[in-house]
Amino acid sequence: MQQRILRPTRAARAGGRPPWRLLMESRAPGVDIANFDAFRDAGFDVTVCEGPDESPDCPLVRGEPCPLVDEADVVLFDLDDLPARWAVLDALRASRPALPVVVRAQGPAALGYPGCSTIRTTTSVNGQVSALRKAVMRWTTSA
Repeated sequence: MQQRILRPTRAARAGGRPPWRLLMESRAPGVDIANFDAFRDAGFDVTVCEGPDESPDCPLVRGEPCPLVDEADVVLFDLDDLPARWAVLDALRASRPALPVVVRAQGPAALGYPGCSTIRTTTSVNGQVSALRKAVMRWTTSA
């Protein structure tokens, strides 16, 4: 597991609201060195967790707290066909059912995952930012 926190730009904070804390949960190659400027410019603090791949070696799956999830305002979760990834998503939803989660997936199986917004892996960065904003806004207005 790896994390990196990127702070939003001054222009993004100028809107008078605190930054949203985004947890990017992804096994994508290079995610640990990706450029998250579009997310920062939109007002997100970005924390990256590469999570487990073959075995569900995740504190949530073991029934333990995860400080990354506990501190998040929204999660962008890359879902693939590995059973461990599904186990992590299930545990995440069980630990914080009200937390907004946007699932980014290739196939239609993940589309409509209960309690989550879903987008395809081919969604543009601007589309991802838009989906995250909508998810957070629904959460903040319903809370």
